[in-house]
Amino acid sequence: MGMPSPFAVETLQADLARHAGFGVKVSASRGDAATAAWIEERLAALGFSIERHATPVPVFEPIDCRLQGEHAQAPVYAQAPYATTGPEGWSAPLVVVRTAADAPGARGAIAMIVLPHGRHASLASPPVAPLLQAVQAAGARAAVIVPTGPTDDVVAFNARLDAPAALPLAVLAPRLAAPFLAQATTGLAVRLLLHGRVQAGSTDTLCARLRRGPRWLCLSTPRTGWFTCASERGTGTAAFLALAAWAVRRFPEHSLFAMNTGAHEYHFAGAHAVLASAPPPADVAAWAHLGAGLAARDRLEFRGQSHPLPSADSNRFTMATPALHAAAEQAFAGLAGLELVRAPVGTASELGAVVERGYGRAFAVLGLPRVFHTPQDDLPAVDAALLAPVVQAHARLIEAALGMDAVTPQAALA
Repeated sequence: MGMPSPFAVETLQADLARHAGFGVKVSASRGDAATAAWIEERLAALGFSIERHATPVPVFEPIDCRLQGEHAQAPVYAQAPYATTGPEGWSAPLVVVRTAADAPGARGAIAMIVLPHGRHASLASPPVAPLLQAVQAAGARAAVIVPTGPTDDVVAFNARLDAPAALPLAVLAPRLAAPFLAQATTGLAVRLLLHGRVQAGSTDTLCARLRRGPRWLCLSTPRTGWFTCASERGTGTAAFLALAAWAVRRFPEHSLFAMNTGAHEYHFAGAHAVLASAPPPADVAAWAHLGAGLAARDRLEFRGQSHPLPSADSNRFTMATPALHAAAEQAFAGLAGLELVRAPVGTASELGAVVERGYGRAFAVLGLPRVFHTPQDDLPAVDAALLAPVVQAHARLIEAALGMDAVTPQAALA
């Protein structure tokens, strides 16, 4: 009896379940460390030699994080970059900010930034950054973001490691916002508590090499994220492990480089720290980045109810450099959302940093499913039967890219 295929649904489902079982993947957490150890063990078993590179990150240990109003109180999520209020919290009137024109009224107040409906993910995104900058410039004491979106839940936002913690920043689940929005019209003060310990921590990026021939195939995927990240990180991790196992056997004359990065939620800090140690672009036949949300369960939203569907959330797309654009369209044909192949978006994933360094045959899938960056991104959000065809499409595109390399071995930068 032969070895089970790394692309088998049963194999992928087992890896998705193992990944979810490690819990929260925030950088420098126990879940992050356990996931890194598991991935390192899997790569070592395939024959890779592995180096670890540490990236310093802040660690927040919450003690009491809530918003307290006249007739309601609710838990809030402390958002990086972390600034605390102390155990007594800060009291001030609550001012609702929906557009930049509302921001001047937040001077000396707690700004409740109500975002337009969307699938939010980063403080630097166009719906978020202008409002946050406006309330800071106006002199708000603190800000509470209400991330209106499909889950009605807390959304955690990616942030920059070098961003100053200018004011205490929290996230409130939209489903809990109504009584506070009502109180904002009265001028009565609310109390915001962001009480906890901010400490220094670190997260590792794994750089694994299997040296064979002079040409390289590179695989990469982020490991860290704000919550359990079953769809955001788990699908990419399962695909990364499957493709690594497949590539070892499929391309015996190629050397392999596998990069598993920490500090993703800090604008890809782990990847930026180690990319200089990757094989030089001129030696790389292809770079496959296993991005976020490769395959998540879709849902039907109807008359206030949400029903799971046996299909993949189509809010995803493929990014590929020009040399791979046509081949990517062929490889991902028929996979909802992934038929859209566009140029890499520099601020959307680590792929931007890869392309900026001159890797000419590079691609990634990026999905933003409904549960993206929320506590709901757990094992029920994923299904290996939806992931398997996406992994197989990655394999087809890798084969096409290496086939191009065989025809024109010096065309890595074409």
